[in-house]
Amino acid sequence: VSQSRYQQEAEKADVVHNHGVWLAANYYARRAAVKAGKPLVISTRGMLEDWSLGRSKMRKRVAWMLFERENLRSAKLFHATSVSEAESIEKYLSVTFTITFTKPPIVVAPNGVDVPERIPGREVVEEKFPRLKAKEWVLFMSRIHPKKGIDLLLEAWKQQLRDGRLRLRLRLRDGQEVEQEIVIVIAGADTQGYGKEVERMIREKGLGETVLMTGHVDGEVREALLGHSMFLVLPSHSENFGLVVAESLAAGRPVLTTTGTPWGATRSPIRMRMRIKEDGSDESMNLEKNGCGVICEVGGLKEALGGMLRFSDEELDEMGRKGKKMVTERFSWGLSAKKITEAYGELV
Repeated sequence: VSQSRYQQEAEKADVVHNHGVWLAANYYARRAAVKAGKPLVISTRGMLEDWSLGRSKMRKRVAWMLFERENLRSAKLFHATSVSEAESIEKYLSVTFTITFTKPPIVVAPNGVDVPERIPGREVVEEKFPRLKAKEWVLFMSRIHPKKGIDLLLEAWKQQLRDGRLRLRLRLRDGQEVEQEIVIVIAGADTQGYGKEVERMIREKGLGETVLMTGHVDGEVREALLGHSMFLVLPSHSENFGLVVAESLAAGRPVLTTTGTPWGATRSPIRMRMRIKEDGSDESMNLEKNGCGVICEVGGLKEALGGMLRFSDEELDEMGRKGKKMVTERFSWGLSAKKITEAYGELV
């Protein structure tokens, strides 16, 4: 999109809402907003999290000197998808700018999620991936990227295999009990070539029979993978939101994730000083307090995964029901849109 097109759109708008940091497009959006005299809102989308800031430092340093410093200084409002992300924004602005810089407020509005009316049958998955017939699966679903902690997951999975925890007793409808093998499904797009490294780790750890990489999935296959999983595991080092967590809960399945995500965040002193346009609490996103998942430190994944595998079907189903209720009540698109539009109204 040309600079002139940015300018034309900014002239017609009441607010310019820019998504992301460290991108050339952010520079054009800021210039258009300033020239048109319109307030600039920035959604950082996790790009000011500590983990992300530690990557590609030289490129970010150049971007900072060329345009990003002025972009952030020009913002009249920041948007975060969680209180944890708002804390990262506050921390970065406090460290980076002088005391004379008046930090703008931060509106916390989570990503919305659709709650499916029905889950496609598991035969949709079995037809696409025959290896999953008559098996149960634990699901990882996200980008294939080092940030997502897939290496930690594979090591934890290897430990479960050693301990003999990868078979699950299931009660069938006719009252008979059978043993079904549990496998782990790694679903997601490989946008940076990290998939080859993941495949190497799977081979070297001898996990080929109990791990299935599906690549990118969508539509009914994606919905069925989520809805018929035992639970979702997202062992990320860092997430500003982690949409797949909400999607798994919406599908009625519990989640195991890390403190690197906002789904188990706790209050810290810095939050008391922040200009957050919200009550400053992450309890609405805390999986354990809402009874729909388990949170662990990144380094504690092995123990947490073993604990999840020891839950009965009934316990997992109950956690899933609570998660679906939580998402339905607190993470609708309507609620998030209301928060954003109210913040826009205050700006204009």
